[in-house]
Amino acid sequence: MTKSKVFFADRDAQVWYNMLDKLEHVFMELGLTEAIKPGYKVMIKTHFGQFGNTNYLRPVYVRKLVDLVRAAGGIPFVTESCGLGYGGGGAYGGRTTAPEYLAMAALNGFTEGTVGAPLIMVDGYWGTDIVDVEVEGTDHIKSVDVAAAVFDSDLIIVLTHAKGHGLSGLGGSLKNIGIGLVGKRGKAAMHFVGPAKVDMEKCIGPECSKCLKVCPVGCISMSDKAEIDTDRCILCGHCQSVCNNAAEAKAINLGWRPTHEQSPRFVENALGVLKSIGSEKFYFINMAIDISDKCDCWNVGAALLVHDIGIFGSKDPLAVDQACLDAINEAHPNPDSMVSALEVGDCKFAAAHDHKDPETGDRLQLAEIQFAHAKKLGIGSREYELVTLTKEKPGKK
Repeated sequence: MTKSKVFFADRDAQVWYNMLDKLEHVFMELGLTEAIKPGYKVMIKTHFGQFGNTNYLRPVYVRKLVDLVRAAGGIPFVTESCGLGYGGGGAYGGRTTAPEYLAMAALNGFTEGTVGAPLIMVDGYWGTDIVDVEVEGTDHIKSVDVAAAVFDSDLIIVLTHAKGHGLSGLGGSLKNIGIGLVGKRGKAAMHFVGPAKVDMEKCIGPECSKCLKVCPVGCISMSDKAEIDTDRCILCGHCQSVCNNAAEAKAINLGWRPTHEQSPRFVENALGVLKSIGSEKFYFINMAIDISDKCDCWNVGAALLVHDIGIFGSKDPLAVDQACLDAINEAHPNPDSMVSALEVGDCKFAAAHDHKDPETGDRLQLAEIQFAHAKKLGIGSREYELVTLTKEKPGKK
C-alpha cells in the first residue's frame, strides 16, 4: 500500500518559530490555503475538555486555525458534540446538553470571543440532531448517526489532542470523528450493550418520573412503573443517570460493553463520518502535547507520561494516529510517571491502562485493536512517510 504523507513539526519551539508558527506551517503543508475557497464553511472540530482537566488543548490553538481559515477566505466555526449520561461531571462539568457543555467550555476558556468564531454543538441540543449514513463491510455498525452540522460543512479540520484513552489506547483523530462527530446513539453503540432495563421492584413510579423528562427521544412511558420502548431507545444513558442519582431508586440499568470490544465500533462510526460528505473534505491535525494516559473527558489533569512531541498533520486519519503513537512509544518515559520502567519502544498507553484480555489474561494492546480494524475497513494506511518541517533562524546563512 502507498505510504500516506504525515507532516511533523517538533516541540522544540523558538521565539522565531513557536508552536503557533508550527501549527500554521502544518496547515500550509496540508494544502488548506488552496483548498479553502472564498465563502467555504469550515468546521474546526476539537474537544473543549472536562472541567477540572488541565491537559486539554489551549483555546489559542483553535484561535490560530480560525484566523488561518478566515485569512484563506473561509467562514470558520468551532464544534464539539454532546456527551452521554445526564447530570454528571460535578457542579460545572456537565456535557449532556448544548447549554451545559457550552457553559462548561467557557470556564475552560472557549468562547466566541476567545476563539474568534461561533461555537456550536454539532449534534444539537440533546445530541440527537443527526443524519443516518449506511456503511458496508463493517462487523457491528450498519448505520452511523452522523452529526447534522457535518453535512453543511465544505471542509472539516479535525484538531485533536493526541493522548491516552482507556478504551482505545490512543485517543486520536479516529476517535475524534468516530465519537466526536456522531450523535448519542453512535456513542452508546461503543459503550453500552442494550437494551435499557427497568427493575420494577425498585422503580418508584409516577411520583418520581425523572426519567421521562430527560429522554431525548421520548421512548419512556409511565403507568404504575416506567416502561421503555426498546425499539426507539438510543441507549443515551440519560434515564440511568437521573435514576441512579435518586438515592431511593437506582432502577434503570445499561450493560457496559467489554473494553476490547469498544474501539472497533467507533472506528466503524468514523467510516460513516468520512463517507457522509467524502473523506477528501477532511484534514487531520494531532497535537501530541500534554500527553497523559487519560482522555480530556476526565475531570483531572493527570501526570504526563512523556515530554511533548509536537504537531502531526495528514489527510489520512489512520496514518496520523499511527505516527503519533509511534513517536510517543519511541519517546523516553518521564522518570516519575507510571510508565517510568518501560523500555523505549514499548507501548506507554497499554502499560498505563493495563487492561487484560478476558480469555488469555494477556495485556490488551487497545491501540493495535483500533488501528487494525481501521486498516481492515480501508480507512487509510498504517504506513506513512514522515515529513519533518523546519525553519531556519532569521539571519542564518
